Amino acid sequence: MNKHNNIESFISGNMGAFESLYNTYVGKIFNYINSFIYDPDIAKDITQNTFLQLWDSRSNLDPNGNIEGYIYSISRNLLFREIRRLNIHMNYAIHVQEEMKEEEESGIEEKISRDMIEEQILSLLAELPESRRRIFMMRWSNGLSNKEIAEKLSISEKTVSTQIHRTVIFLKSKIGSALMTVISISSINL
Repeated sequence: MNKHNNIESFISGNMGAFESLYNTYVGKIFNYINSFIYDPDIAKDITQNTFLQLWDSRSNLDPNGNIEGYIYSISRNLLFREIRRLNIHMNYAIHVQEEMKEEEESGIEEKISRDMIEEQILSLLAELPESRRRIFMMRWSNGLSNKEIAEKLSISEKTVSTQIHRTVIFLKSKIGSALMTVISISSINL
């Protein structure tokens, strides 16, 4: 059977003619695709899909046309589609990794900065009278309200408020308003 008759037979749905085309071109198509992506599993899938698409589109073929060119054209289109898909996935993965890295670095920098500021505040608090330091720490570290602190220490809320206010003024004078905001002291109701 000559090549032309084999193609006509394939177009009419002859499985033997299809197997002959498959056996003739499967290795070439696989090598062609793998030379671009260097992934035998993906190359094998694209090769299989090439021949499935060839079979599905056989009724549209020209018996006098270039069957080899048509097979390569199918494989090339499938290959480019796969490369676009892989690039989209890779670009997304890179984007996600970069975002995670930025968030992680930002979080680390923020923690280091916060830790350094807290250390500085703690050393400054050591300069204060014990009672004022204790009131401030109950508010800052333990998150107690002025009322809760007053009850625990058996003093008035006004005394608590005054002591916290004096401590905040002292700290602002030593480290500045901006740093006070960073460590959330601004949440203290004066």
